[in-house]
Amino acid sequence: MSVLSDASPEKLPIKSEDLWSFISLLGSLIAFSFVPVFTKWGAMETSSGTAIFDRFFLTTIILGLIWGLLAIYRQLANCPNQSPPLSPPLYHRVQLLGLFLVTGNFLAGMLITLAWSLSQTTVANCELINNLTPVFTVLGGWLLFKQCFDRRFLIGCAIAVSGLLIIGFNDFQIGIDKLQGDFLALVSALFLAAYLLGAEQLRTQLQTDTVLLGCFACGTPLTLMVLVITQENLLPTSLPGWIAIVSMSVSGLLAQGLLLYSLKRLSSGFVALVFLLTPFTTAIIAGIMFSETLSLSNLLAFCVVVLGLSLSISSSSGVKEIEESV
Repeated sequence: MSVLSDASPEKLPIKSEDLWSFISLLGSLIAFSFVPVFTKWGAMETSSGTAIFDRFFLTTIILGLIWGLLAIYRQLANCPNQSPPLSPPLYHRVQLLGLFLVTGNFLAGMLITLAWSLSQTTVANCELINNLTPVFTVLGGWLLFKQCFDRRFLIGCAIAVSGLLIIGFNDFQIGIDKLQGDFLALVSALFLAAYLLGAEQLRTQLQTDTVLLGCFACGTPLTLMVLVITQENLLPTSLPGWIAIVSMSVSGLLAQGLLLYSLKRLSSGFVALVFLLTPFTTAIIAGIMFSETLSLSNLLAFCVVVLGLSLSISSSSGVKEIEESV
């Protein structure tokens, strides 16, 4: 079976659902860009393990409250004489629970391995390896879910990824002392690709708020287990630490919500490709907050990624052909 589809590479008309999904994806990109900034802000106050657990725990509480309020609203909005929806079969509920467990733990595992990687290798090495995420996502979608992509999408993906890899390779450092950190960065990229694929499957069946709550609730025990093993504090011990945790949780929640909304109409491969722009949007925000500047190589990489994205956007493979969106 070929990864290439037989679909015409001609640009398809843009539907309103597709436009809103793309706007949601861009909003998610901007929200995600704030997370590293808040992480740097609270780095001196909170350990990475504590930050990850508290983000999951606090986000789960917030989502649980929101989900409960939405459930009450939907129940009150329904007609009293309307018959309740049929309960899904047991095997389907077990399948969904398994998918939630896997997807939520992939999300938690991605953040944990990324934090460990950054402590054992250079930021340049970690970023370079994580740029492979779109490749893993496309291959995973093809192998596991029989997703196909036309040539225009694959060429755009190759241009965007290769541009970042070529420029980033100049800063890549090879050393025995960095092998473990580089391997963890590779695992983090694989986990991120797996999370996107799992979230995409969940969004075909459930609404955004349900998927958000399920993923964070299922991922929280893993972050707690790591925290207990590393014997770090469960909660921040200072006001700046709490501010950093709350800021990361709110921005991360907004980013994840917009991301999952976009996955109803956009493929996980296209979403992973767009998120190659995250380092540049983060650098712009950091430049405003910390007076950091973009280098010439970063600007060149940005142009290469935009060129690849322009080809992928004009492809029919990035948008799913379904009748309606939730």
